[in-house]
Amino acid sequence: MLESKLKWKCRKGIRELDLLLTSYIENIFHTLPKNEQLSFVEFLEKDTYDILDILMGKKSYDHKFESIVSSLKNINK
Repeated sequence: MLESKLKWKCRKGIRELDLLLTSYIENIFHTLPKNEQLSFVEFLEKDTYDILDILMGKKSYDHKFESIVSSLKNINK
């Protein structure tokens, strides 16, 4: 998927989340193996508030998203 389309999918309507997901695309996504890239695309299909709840530790998620969630939580540290 083209980077511009991915960035569009990162637009969830909550500025902080949009910036976080876009930063992931710009800095991490292209370094990942293809299977992890596909997992991230799948992760983006989740509802905005589901993603927020996952990142805040309020909701469980599929183990295949573990590295994505971990990277997103640590992206600005």
